[in-house]
Amino acid sequence: MGLRKLFGGGDGDDRGPRIDTVIATVLPRPGQRIDGEVLFRAGWRKLPIHDLNLDVVSKAREWDGSTIDCHEVALRPELVWFDVERHTDRQVGFHGRLPWHCPVTELTGRSTGVDLALVTTLGYDSDDVRDLDFLHVAALPLHEAVMDALLAEGYHFTGSELLRAVVPGIEHRNPQTQLFYLEDPTGDPAGFPALEVAFVTNPVGATVFVRRAARHLFWWEDRPPAVSFPVAHHEAVADGGRVVGSGTGGSGTGGDGTGVDGAGVDGADGSGAVDLGPRVRDALASLAVLDRSPR
Repeated sequence: MGLRKLFGGGDGDDRGPRIDTVIATVLPRPGQRIDGEVLFRAGWRKLPIHDLNLDVVSKAREWDGSTIDCHEVALRPELVWFDVERHTDRQVGFHGRLPWHCPVTELTGRSTGVDLALVTTLGYDSDDVRDLDFLHVAALPLHEAVMDALLAEGYHFTGSELLRAVVPGIEHRNPQTQLFYLEDPTGDPAGFPALEVAFVTNPVGATVFVRRAARHLFWWEDRPPAVSFPVAHHEAVADGGRVVGSGTGGSGTGGDGTGVDGAGVDGADGSGAVDLGPRVRDALASLAVLDRSPR
């Protein structure tokens, strides 16, 4: 982005100040450190910066259908008050750590449809100048492992959205919930042709909620009943960093629940990954009973 435009200079004025925010960490994941730098170039006069803030901001849907900006985390610049002398450049580094609850924008190489940005706010003279850079955050291994297990049951991922609402009865670090939608086009219409999945994540792992999809409803309590099961981070990553999901052979495990090299994958000591297929199938069976129970 060009400061000459943000600060009111014409596009043909090469004497105006410029800025560029560079995110050095490629496809960070929730819980991961993120680094970068803000590059300043002063023009024909000194560039005084009296404040510098870098905030990760998401866009969530409200109950009335409107969209709201939600603050996820503030990153820390090395300097917040400084001058850039005329006709000189200056680099100011920044760093921080994405929270575990940070929404993800990419899942197995596909966009989730959730908007996430790094918003740079500058104090310049008497004005605050804001600009944004899109921030791409990859899914955690446990996200991918659960989705792989559901894929083995015939479901495929169709999209995601971020709601300004929480899952009641469980601790939240922020008031947003990301919902992942899946469909089974060949499934029994009397069963669950469409599902929604939510992850409430912390440093240990996540509580995974699964329910029949109901996109037209907003509040968690108004939606169909959900079942839940836990997944630890170490349960989703085998030795060597392979993601393991269903144990069907397509996600790094053999069909008999062993690793590709024939070794067991119990994950109990953090040295391997578990087969999430049985856990997901049990959840779907429990959901079939719960969904048909009187409420």
